[in-house]
Amino acid sequence: AAARTRAGSARPDRVRAEDPEESRPAPHPLAASRVVRAVVHTMAPITLEMIRRRAEHNEGMVSNLEEVSLHQQEIERIEALGHVCRHLKILYMQNNLVSKLENLHRLKELEYANFAVNNISKIENLQRCESLVKLDLTVNFIAKASLLTVHTLEANYQLEDLYLMGNPCADFSGYRAFVVATLPGIKKLDGKAITPSERILAEQDLPRITAQLMKELREEGVDIEEAMKVSDARDLAPDEDDVAAIAEMPEDERPWCAATRVAEQRETARQREENERKKKEHHDRYFNIDGTKKVERRAGFPELPEDYDVDDVKQCNESGAEFRLDDSEDGASVVLDVKVGKYMDTSLMDVDVQTRLVRVLVKGKMLCLVLPEEVKPDAACARRSKTTGSLVVTMPKARRREKVCSKEEDYVVDGVDGVDGGADAGGKKKKKGGNPANPGTGTKKLVREMGAVSVRGIVRDGESGSAFDMVESVRQAAPASRAEQVATYGSDDDDEPPPL
Repeated sequence: AAARTRAGSARPDRVRAEDPEESRPAPHPLAASRVVRAVVHTMAPITLEMIRRRAEHNEGMVSNLEEVSLHQQEIERIEALGHVCRHLKILYMQNNLVSKLENLHRLKELEYANFAVNNISKIENLQRCESLVKLDLTVNFIAKASLLTVHTLEANYQLEDLYLMGNPCADFSGYRAFVVATLPGIKKLDGKAITPSERILAEQDLPRITAQLMKELREEGVDIEEAMKVSDARDLAPDEDDVAAIAEMPEDERPWCAATRVAEQRETARQREENERKKKEHHDRYFNIDGTKKVERRAGFPELPEDYDVDDVKQCNESGAEFRLDDSEDGASVVLDVKVGKYMDTSLMDVDVQTRLVRVLVKGKMLCLVLPEEVKPDAACARRSKTTGSLVVTMPKARRREKVCSKEEDYVVDGVDGVDGGADAGGKKKKKGGNPANPGTGTKKLVREMGAVSVRGIVRDGESGSAFDMVESVRQAAPASRAEQVATYGSDDDDEPPPL
């Protein structure tokens, strides 16, 4: 409360720059020492076009307009209303940057004026609004010294409802009694009805409260005579140096004053203008002046010729989406993973799978890829990932590659009947069917057909005491007797690695 009081009464005695003879009081602590600017910096001046836009309920007619809403328009100064719409009865100007009540003397029919949440620091210049019934000045910067100008509202003999809550002046202990006794015609103050007994007590206590108010103002160093002036010649707008200094401060360190409100409002306006600029650039990028799209989105996949060649297909990624094309873990399928929005509707996607081609359509943008090998289009399926929302297309391969033995007469180790090879001990060629009496022959045939190696008869190496790594394949015919197995993996004697 003390901070708001200091901020509200920091500059009650501003003088114009045109009068060099008048001395200027000490500036705001944040302001630099310089000559006061005579130019009023307005962000959004009140213009005829603005009033006409806000008068849609009156078919754009402003000459007989009785109600207008100009709230949240970043207005810093009241102007043009008395010339454009003199028959105004209701005026909404809350949540703006108005720092002074001015240019309202022509509104003779004004009944309700709402100036809540502005930068007003003094009650003045409303004496000629004879029809004023309700005045709302909630949450402004009306300081304790400005209570000395409340008496100007006595000229508004029809005023019944007054709101001053949220101002620094409301922190004064005798605030309510002082206002009630000074304005005998009002019936409500800050939304609370004034009883006859309360008015009598306030009038009786008015001399004591006035003396207390004067004493506190003198102790604070306030010029009482200057505080009581209500001349139209003064400019109570925040100093531009104050606004610039506050704009450079962190938000949590800014003081509560009119300059802070102006700085924050201008920051919001700049951010809004930046967003509108980006929105316009985006619109101009994808739309023509007449509103038609520059690049029409695809309604479906383009037709492929019956005898198209894969080498002639032009691969594309129109949306620039991230994707991954790879084999599945078992190698039986080709998997395409396309990253799309997790919450994107699946109806905006479409998939077309050909034998050597896959096409994906996402929001009218096509992704076309050539597959490394042929797939089965009829067996392909497309699903959405439950975790990431990505589109996963699984395409089974048309032909799976199987491992086959390159040499027909490979020899394997057989743990039952010793070494089984392509010839017996006498050098005679055995039949391919194998001997039913000799299980080693059938094992060799089975191993050759499956493209694998028999592991029967492989035992732990007794000398090393550790498990074997690999057993050397027998390259020559040997007697059908059990032979000692020796692990030779990694040996320098054999340049070729043992077959699996």
